[in-house]
Amino acid sequence: MKTKLALGNLVVAFCLFLATQLTAQELGPHFKKIKDGIFTYAEKVNDPNCTIILTQDGVVLIDSGNNPPDSLAVMKAIKQLTPQPVRYLINTEPHSDHTTGHFVFSPPALIVAHQGATDSMKKAFNPKRNEKLMAESPEMRETFKGFRLITPHIEYRDKMSLNVGDRSFELYYLKNVHSESDSAIWLPKERVLFTAASVSVKRFNNLREPGAAITWARELRGVSKTLLTPSIVDAVVQKVNQKRITNSKDLRKLRTILRDPVAKAHFIADEGNIESASLRIAATEKKTKLGFVGELDAAVSAMRSMPWTELEKLKGDSELLKTIDDAKTLLDNLRKTLSS
Repeated sequence: MKTKLALGNLVVAFCLFLATQLTAQELGPHFKKIKDGIFTYAEKVNDPNCTIILTQDGVVLIDSGNNPPDSLAVMKAIKQLTPQPVRYLINTEPHSDHTTGHFVFSPPALIVAHQGATDSMKKAFNPKRNEKLMAESPEMRETFKGFRLITPHIEYRDKMSLNVGDRSFELYYLKNVHSESDSAIWLPKERVLFTAASVSVKRFNNLREPGAAITWARELRGVSKTLLTPSIVDAVVQKVNQKRITNSKDLRKLRTILRDPVAKAHFIADEGNIESASLRIAATEKKTKLGFVGELDAAVSAMRSMPWTELEKLKGDSELLKTIDDAKTLLDNLRKTLSS
């Protein structure tokens, strides 16, 4: 028995050695070797990627690719690299462009994600998205054969450590980044970090000053998370890169545009932009409230429209913080009075 185990370990070690000698080009044109035994795949720039991580006990994947064709390309590469199965698939987020291809790997792979990923995937699942993709070509339809929505088998809370063979994985929950359950994955020995959607390299690629991307990102984060869906983010990035949106402050207008169905649909369309979408916002009669209620409404509106750049200047203002504390106390007392 010991001889068989030793022989098995020797075969695995030999396969891992051969895998480290393979170049990304030998796997395919869209693969990139990060470190020995770690390969990432993305067909197009800014597509969600899928990463293969080889261990002595099997394969660990980070996400499953943008769509099933990507997942199948990754599976083909895995078979070139090792005879071992995929043990775990760790999700950086629950959105469909990171999870649709799970069925290609699971079973046997166990899906790992942060708490809430299962509920998010079930609520967001839209068969029409798959139908639209399958309608693109017979080849695309073929890749969806056997599709099933595979949700996580393991959900962690805040932090999780996972040891697979000779590698260690540290999973961290990223709050308020892109989805309800974003995860960063850190490999301490290899010093490799998967950042989920918290970092998008070259996403805004047509800005005169690369450092200005932070300003654009901050303005975008000022839009409500419920309104800022992946399709909206993609539309913004596309229009910025096409220089059809040239002032980051214009993104503030999305707060109004995205609440109007007609204006929102026009903005997402290829021909849409901030100005043309604004013209399609339905006219509403705004009744001015008088007295205390009107003044309270005005104060709330002023706070909501305060630019983040102005708020930055007020950080640490002790007098302002005291005024806010006083206002909070007054409002709490007012609420109790009006509720009783």
